[in-house]
Amino acid sequence: MQAVRAARLGHARQLLDATDLDIAQVARASGFASPFHFSRAFRERFGVPPSAYRSG
Repeated sequence: MQAVRAARLGHARQLLDATDLDIAQVARASGFASPFHFSRAFRERFGVPPSAYRSG
């Protein structure tokens, strides 16, 4: 299950880098049912929330 989560988060990071999709759209496109769950998982993995990652 950790490998699946890592793949989803990697895909989400690519979407944040390459698209203008909003956070909820990135969450859905990466296989997360909830943007809140996605944001928490992203922050745990990369140390910053998705919005801060994109702006940084």
